[in-house]
Amino acid sequence: MNAEGGRQSEFSFGKLVFYSLGAGVVVLAVMLPVIVLLARPYPIAALCVAIGAVFGMVVVIALVSRRMMSGVQQEIDRRRAELEAKREQS
Repeated sequence: MNAEGGRQSEFSFGKLVFYSLGAGVVVLAVMLPVIVLLARPYPIAALCVAIGAVFGMVVVIALVSRRMMSGVQQEIDRRRAELEAKREQS
């Protein structure tokens, strides 16, 4: 919320990219030690964990993006409803 009208700030693609990719990097940072520890004794298991980490990154990026975009979609729907109400009054 901001001081002007109590509404959320404008949508930013940069912010969307930053948060989405940041979430993906966090997943990779958490899984990387597990992969490194498994690499020597169990290389196949490390490969499976690495593939799972990549899929996990994709899922987390999608979830963060979807959550951020839902607020934008609500704003679009609200404005569309306002325009429809104005058209009906005219």
